[in-house]
Amino acid sequence: MKRAAPILAAACALWIGAADAAEVTVIGTPIDLDFGGAHRTTVGALTYRGGLKLAGNSAAFGGLSALRVSKDGTHVLAITDRAAWFQMDLLYDAAGMLVGVEHGDLTPMLDVDGKALVPPRSDAESLALLRGAALVGFEREHRVLRFALDANGRPTAARPVIEPTPPAVARAPTNQGLEAMTTLADGRVLAISEGYLDDGAMLGWILATGDRPAETVHYVAAPGFNPTDATTLANGDVLVLERRFTIFDRAARIVRLRAADIRDGARLIGEEIARLLPPMQVDNFEGIDAVAAPEGGTRVFVLSDDNFGALQRTLLLQFWMP
Repeated sequence: MKRAAPILAAACALWIGAADAAEVTVIGTPIDLDFGGAHRTTVGALTYRGGLKLAGNSAAFGGLSALRVSKDGTHVLAITDRAAWFQMDLLYDAAGMLVGVEHGDLTPMLDVDGKALVPPRSDAESLALLRGAALVGFEREHRVLRFALDANGRPTAARPVIEPTPPAVARAPTNQGLEAMTTLADGRVLAISEGYLDDGAMLGWILATGDRPAETVHYVAAPGFNPTDATTLANGDVLVLERRFTIFDRAARIVRLRAADIRDGARLIGEEIARLLPPMQVDNFEGIDAVAAPEGGTRVFVLSDDNFGALQRTLLLQFWMP
């Protein structure tokens, strides 16, 4: 765990690759869970362990739509919906509260032809890590690309390859494709659409691996909510992040799926463990990850996507779950 004395903000310089040669400064400002002050420290089964409002000085920063946190909680790999990799290190105080960021970078993803991804092929929304590879799910032109990772789990400059997906994936509505992905305990990948409805639920798949064919699942979200990301816990259970986000109404909830329930043909209905509602810090939450906590239990991180807009924020919140 990286440690630092409590601070009001931490800045990091971010680079968008040699082709763009643009430096972006991002400030991580600590925030309370509740707009009304530090009196609220829990929500559902979660205990708040610090959060940051991230702000950059360039239009190149923002749109963070999924994240993966290193096992020791010190490094973030995220993707943006303009097809870029965003990486940074996290800083904690002596009590383990999240207080800042440092050592970040922002680098364009390459397409299968070795060129930078551009619209409509650039809407990266979901991320799953495998041994030596990262799978990224895209909307608008629905597909999954497999990117090579180096020995430290960082993206390489190699061209990606197209990952096989069920034909139904390509038929998803334009902006309602593969929004949530996570690598399951058996090494396969669970992928859930944001709003591709079938039989009153969101279509999802357990993607094919080796000689095992793809399987279909249906995910039941709460009324008015849509799944936006997922992460797998140490025991194989899965946390799913759901979001309700309109100009008048903002909320998020985290639900738990039992590992034994995630199988071919399943209708997945999670157990809610936390619901974020105003006056808590609520924005367009699209990323979730979980890693083991040093003191036992699990650290849960949630991330919001500002859609590169002035009326939304990029928030990174840390919670502890027993």
